[in-house]
Amino acid sequence: MITKFSDRLYADLNKDLNLLVLEEDQLIKRLEKSIHVCLKYLRKLKDYCKLNDPGTPEEEILFFKQIKPKFKSQLIFYQSLLNMEIRKPIGNGKVVSDYFANEIKILYHFFESNLSFYQYVRTEATYLDEYYFVRGNYDVHLDPDQCMIDFDPAFSTTHDHKLAQVLASELMQEHLEQAIQKINQREAIIQLDSEFRDFDWKQTKCALIELIYSWHATEAFGKKNLKSIVKFIEKAFNISLGNFYDTYDWLCGRPSPTLYIDEMKEAFLLRIQKRLR
Repeated sequence: MITKFSDRLYADLNKDLNLLVLEEDQLIKRLEKSIHVCLKYLRKLKDYCKLNDPGTPEEEILFFKQIKPKFKSQLIFYQSLLNMEIRKPIGNGKVVSDYFANEIKILYHFFESNLSFYQYVRTEATYLDEYYFVRGNYDVHLDPDQCMIDFDPAFSTTHDHKLAQVLASELMQEHLEQAIQKINQREAIIQLDSEFRDFDWKQTKCALIELIYSWHATEAFGKKNLKSIVKFIEKAFNISLGNFYDTYDWLCGRPSPTLYIDEMKEAFLLRIQKRLR
């Protein structure tokens, strides 16, 4: 029962996070709102756990190893991302790239400091689950999370928070590596021709996805599949479009699904009228 509930809840969490990408263009504000969304869903999970308390060690391990860390890792990830963005230096590509590279070094230090547990997680081991992910078990020799003394004992084990930190760190590492790759690609293009400087997409992501689906529908790129077109556009315009399938569903539900296309048509016709005057 708790698995079905948590799966639906996690899907709703991701849906709300994706909606923020569409609705909030200002990155810092979007990250702040994302943190509040993660907190809301973590509270919902906690409330459900109180009403449907795991009754056996097996159920506890399932909840505190597979379910809760997945939710909490999102909260930790967005909090870390916000802190990183606030501290990010203003400068050229190399300055920002070096900053991101240093953040990756910090993540490596975290993994090394928790190497034994990290290896346990990565190898999908289970032989210590009853100590790590069952409430009330505190073994000082297994490096328990020191913060758990401040946590709700009914909603915490010695290692579920640490597992959430591991998952969040992996998400952050992936995010940073992709960010560095984008910077390097952009710098390479600029070095080839300075005329290509500042050719990033300046409109909303929704607007670009409108165009992509239109190009795909009219076979503007031949028989290329939608995913390939999205990857090409992301690289060309130095942008990440996230879950564009969800965005398309959201566009279909708007009063005007072709808002940007209509705006383009109006602007183009106005330009023609000016030329004819």
